[in-house]
This record gives sequence, C-alpha cells and structure tokens, in this order.
Amino acid sequence: MIKRMIPLVLCSVIFLSGCFPFLQPEEQLIEEEEHGEEQTVELSPEVYTPENYYRSVLYNGSYTHGEARGFSNAVVHNRLDLEQLELGLMELANERFDPEKYFFREGQYISRTELNNWLMRYDEKDNPQGINPELGPGDTLRDQEESQPRYLSHILEHNYLVENANGQLELGGIVIGLSMNTVYNYRIYDEEGRIYRYEVEIDPQKMVAEGKRMAEEIVSRLRSPNRESGALENVPIIVAMFQEEKREAIVPGNFIIKAVAEPQRQIDKWQSINEKYYFYPSTLANNEQRNDAERFLKFKDEINEFFDNYVGVVGKGFYKDEQLRELTIEIPIRFQGKAEIIALTQFSADRIAQRFPSNLKIQLYITSVAGEEAIVVRNPNEEPFIHIYR
Repeated sequence: MIKRMIPLVLCSVIFLSGCFPFLQPEEQLIEEEEHGEEQTVELSPEVYTPENYYRSVLYNGSYTHGEARGFSNAVVHNRLDLEQLELGLMELANERFDPEKYFFREGQYISRTELNNWLMRYDEKDNPQGINPELGPGDTLRDQEESQPRYLSHILEHNYLVENANGQLELGGIVIGLSMNTVYNYRIYDEEGRIYRYEVEIDPQKMVAEGKRMAEEIVSRLRSPNRESGALENVPIIVAMFQEEKREAIVPGNFIIKAVAEPQRQIDKWQSINEKYYFYPSTLANNEQRNDAERFLKFKDEINEFFDNYVGVVGKGFYKDEQLRELTIEIPIRFQGKAEIIALTQFSADRIAQRFPSNLKIQLYITSVAGEEAIVVRNPNEEPFIHIYR
C-alpha cells in the first residue's frame, strides 16, 4: 500500500471568451492528515497545448515543491542543461505515463539531505551513502581527483499519480533523471586558503558505465522496504541518463540512454536515446547538418537584407533520431519604432513559411535592449501565432 492516497477531484469543462478552454475543479475534497489537520486536494486547470503538459496535483490550492527544491541550481551550472533535464524528463515520462490519466508532482521520496549525501563521494566512514566514487589513486589531491572524477552531477526525481479503482489518487510511477558530468570541474585549496580551479574531460564510456551502476543503486534504495513502508516496490521506476554540456555552452546537453525497472524488479535493459542540439550558425552544424545549416543561413541573409542594420540572427535546433524536430530563432535588434518591429515580425513569419518544412515546430523571438518585442510560434502543420508586445 502506498503511504498517501488522495481523492481525485472531479472536473467540468468551462470556456472563457478569448482564452484557451481549460478544466477547473468542480468541488474541493478534504483529506484528513495524520496530524489531524484537513487540506483540500485538487488538480491544476487543464490548458490545451500541443505539448500536452501534465496537470499538477495541488494541496490547499498550492503547488507542491519537491523535497530538493532549489538544489538543482547549486549543482547544475548551465541553466540550459537544467531546463532540458527537467522538460526532457517529462517528455520521456509521456511514453509510459499517459498525461490523460497520470498527474505530475515533484519528487517527494528522496529528501534534500539524502540527495546531498548521495551526490557526494563515497567514504566508508564519513559518507557511506555517497554514490560518486571515492578519490582515486595518486600522489597529490589533484591526481586523485582526476584519476577518479565525480561522474554524477545531479539526481532529479518526478512522481506521477494516477486514479485507482476507488477514485483516489495514488502513486503510479517514478521517473529519475541522472545528470552526468562530461567535464569535471573541481577546486583545491592550498595551505594559505588560495583556491585553484581545474577541469578534466570525462571518458564517455566510463561515464555511461558509472551511470548504469549508480542507477541500479538508486533503484535499489528506492525499492527498500524501509522507505515509505515498501510503497515504492510496487510501481515502475524509469531512469534516464542526461549528459551535460560544458558550463559555457550555448546549447544544452541531451539524454543518451533510458531504462525501466518494472514493479518489484530492478533495471532490466538500457535503450539508446538519439537526440542532440545544434547552434546555428556554427562549424559543427555546417559539418554535421549541412542542409539545415544552409537553410538557416539563407533565412538569416533574408532577414538582414530586409533590415537596414545588421541583425545577429541565431538559432538552436533540436534533433531526435537524426531529424530536426524543433527550431528556436532569436533576432536581437536595435529598437527603431513599433512600425518597424511589426514589419520585421510579419516578414519573419513569411520567411519561416517559405524556408522551413511545415511539420517543423518553430519559435522566433525578436528582442531589443528594452526586452521582448515580438514572438512568432508555428506549431507543426499549423498557421503561425504572432504577438507584438505593447
């Protein structure tokens, strides 16, 4: 049995003029807490979007933060990595947990203290819970750090709740993201307190091998009969491995493998995930995605021909299974007037239709030193949405 079972809130559809239709709770149900207090439990409104995001479980009308809230920013130094880790993990969950039936909640089963201990190096005396390996061999601390780097940067936990036969919400599954270092950054203090910063690239094969070992250990700990009275033994646990980019990178890292531990079982087998981000324009994109790189350069040239001043048009392309799935374009300009911005936005939307396949999702942002000026969003096989900020 799970530790907590929550009544599912019934919902009805309402429509607001000029807004997306959404679902709103019809009634609030009360749950009696162990300490005697009552709280209302409901679901976040359902907003229809192409991404089909999960609805969240709300307690007393508030979003429930994870046990390790805020921890991510301290251990994952590239915000692009952090965003892709979180959003990508939800997309992977979508393959197993249908958003029409499952509801999202940030991780509640790995506490903040545990997470900190797990991410630190293993030490038989001081930190036996450490998942990162202990220091390696070497005559100096630098040698020891580099001979056995810290492979694991972060652990992100997501929970998915589902309605049971009694009309109550219960835990339906857990998704764990392992964010792995591709470059290990560390620092050493000398006797006078001065700091020396170093970095060492991590061998990809060793990183994957260590990640698999860590994943098995994490699943074993979550399956422990002593955790939540054994409640986590009876739900599937998905584990996905994410490789971070360098700290100064202008595109995020990507997921590389995933696996499922079915109820009452450990991890069976791993599957490859073929995805990657490219920055446009760049030498890497020219070499590895020539056709798309040329298409982007033509678009960039057309924007610069339209605009009097040079515009540094840049883009970020997301590829899955070797196919471009999503393109984000940024056009920073020097503000010259709203009329000019309107014309540029209209022209950009037209060029998107002319240059890029209709089944490609595209988001275009026009900005100035004052902030956002305009946005163009084109979902696959749909007409673009255009908004001029006022």
